Amino acid sequence: MQERLWSKEFTAVTSANLLMAWAFYSLMPTLPIYLTRDLGISQGSTGFVMAGFSISAILIRPFAGYLLDNYQRFLVFILSLLLLTGVYGAYPFAHGVAAMFLLRFAHGAMWGICSSSVAPIVADIVPPARLGEGIGIYGLSIPIGMTIGPMFGLEVLKRSGADTMFVAVLGISFLSLLIGFLAKTPASAITRKKLIIANLVHRKALPVSLCMFLVMIAYGSIIVFAGVYAAQKGFPNVAAFFLCFAAALFCSRVFLSRLFDRGYLLHLVLAGIALTAIGMPWLGNAWNPTQFLVAGVINGLGFGILMPTCQAAVNSLVDPRERGAANSTYLVSYDLGMGVGSLLVGFLADRVTLGEIYGYTSLLIVLSAGIFLLVAIPHYHRNKLRNDEAGR
Repeated sequence: MQERLWSKEFTAVTSANLLMAWAFYSLMPTLPIYLTRDLGISQGSTGFVMAGFSISAILIRPFAGYLLDNYQRFLVFILSLLLLTGVYGAYPFAHGVAAMFLLRFAHGAMWGICSSSVAPIVADIVPPARLGEGIGIYGLSIPIGMTIGPMFGLEVLKRSGADTMFVAVLGISFLSLLIGFLAKTPASAITRKKLIIANLVHRKALPVSLCMFLVMIAYGSIIVFAGVYAAQKGFPNVAAFFLCFAAALFCSRVFLSRLFDRGYLLHLVLAGIALTAIGMPWLGNAWNPTQFLVAGVINGLGFGILMPTCQAAVNSLVDPRERGAANSTYLVSYDLGMGVGSLLVGFLADRVTLGEIYGYTSLLIVLSAGIFLLVAIPHYHRNKLRNDEAGR
């Protein structure tokens, strides 16, 4: 076990994850443009193609956890990242709805495995006393990639066209693969388990995952519909909103993640819940561009506290040999929450305003707070005590 946080392996896996996120988010806003403008695919079919990614990512998560607990995690990470890079190289050669759907389905599966493998590797690398800090810093790579990726992809697409954009994304993913090799950790002894349902979902991760499922519905409603909401309200600063949102995510993870290692789980959860419970209705009632930006900061701080704190809690709850299943169970709550949030807001948007919807999502945050206080945190402390007594 490494004695310091910034080891070669930790730096490599965090950097590789940043580049993975950069490549992934570069295609989020650009692929629909390419499908409709360059390939002439209808908007309805484009939605079908894009959904293929989410379907496979959700389906593969439990099996990814099984692979990570029953095979060498570094090999699972590298092989899935290699295949993920290959998928990026196939985009220019896919034409038509069926081919693109299959490619997006494969992309989602490889992303599901690769992204599931990073947190268990980080948890294995960092000193146990700095787990919260390590998870928080590694988690910064996602909002940074989320910020850089769309701007990069749109700019390359605008200036040089789709083929150049796909080559650029392929290059970023290939660089991620090269850096990922530096994250190699010594092989460990593994006792393989049967491929059964009980070994695909980790029950100790379920209470925290349920809470985060509710939180991620609110998160998804911001990520997908904040731009539409800004247009409806006449706010011209949607790019600045996401910049403030990402900056707040960054700051909260940098300065607060180490508090988890000092035993402040309850305080962090309450702070994150309080900020999001305030931030969502604030967003829904923003009456000018400044209020809109303030809502981005408040929600960014809230989500930035909750995400790494809860992922660190899940990793500290389980035996190190079971972190793959625990993280995959946790990440399914992310995917489902984001998906349900998109579907729910899309369904309600024809009936009530987006501002009202954002206000109502605070009820989900309150419900999540109740589950946290009554179920998840007591569950965490009971199992953490057992782990400590067992010497894990």
